[in-house]
Amino acid sequence: MESFIIYPALLFPAIPLMMTNFTHRYNSCAALIRKIHAEIIEKKIDTKDVMGRRYIAQIKTLTYRIKLIKLIQTLSGIALFSNLLTIFFGYIHKPDISLNCFGIAVVLFGIAIILFVIEVQMSARALEYHLTDLKDKEDNIF
Repeated sequence: MESFIIYPALLFPAIPLMMTNFTHRYNSCAALIRKIHAEIIEKKIDTKDVMGRRYIAQIKTLTYRIKLIKLIQTLSGIALFSNLLTIFFGYIHKPDISLNCFGIAVVLFGIAIILFVIEVQMSARALEYHLTDLKDKEDNIF
């Protein structure tokens, strides 16, 4: 159990790095929502026509992605705190509590990574959709 204190040190740098990544993704989604919102307002797009429905579908997808990212960030934050508790309880020689806190940190961060993979897949599908649109336009032009 004495060497157990090394394990949380291995997880410790990964969590903040991933949280930075999640924050970047959140900001990117928020910027897209603002851009779409501005386009709808400035161009006075009717949300009932084809183009308007397309914007609304994009906003719904982006809103869901933002919710996922917020959950991912929350789980990662709790995992980081749990990892800190692991170090603290290891420091005051409470190995059983320390081990439990580390297990909680690993599980929470694991769930956050699974949700991250789901969000990345959603993002990739959206990009594929845009690429298909461009390919269709290219076929019509040439």
